[in-house]
Amino acid sequence: MSGKEKSKFDEMAKADKVRYDQEMKDYGPAKGGKKEKDPNAPKRPPSGFFLFCSEFRPKIKSTNPGISIGDAAKKLGETQDNLSESEKQPYIKKAAKLTGKFEKDVADCESKGRFDGAKGPAKVAREKVEEEEEEGEEEEGGGRA
Repeated sequence: MSGKEKSKFDEMAKADKVRYDQEMKDYGPAKGGKKEKDPNAPKRPPSGFFLFCSEFRPKIKSTNPGISIGDAAKKLGETQDNLSESEKQPYIKKAAKLTGKFEKDVADCESKGRFDGAKGPAKVAREKVEEEEEEGEEEEGGGRA
């Protein structure tokens, strides 16, 4: 490329650099992005399966020394699948009890204003169902006399 042709592109690059610098001077992070979690917020409780794993993992490790994490997880899954419903019930009940305590703790934090109320999938789904029920009630009762 000749010097004359190259200088045309150099001028365009300089003009673009000035524009870029102007835009970057006023740049700020996007609004509505990720919110920081409250470090004092209660932690989500483990599921029944995780409670089962915490009890049986040492047994699996002792019977199979040197087993990899992935293989141990597979064995735990197989072991839990082979349990009857009555054998799974203690873990399910304990998980339900911990979930109830968690929901109570979240409600306490929200009422004290210490928790921003980050919504998990269950809470979002529950609110959506409640909104749909309210809309359905308004449509049924409105306009007829």
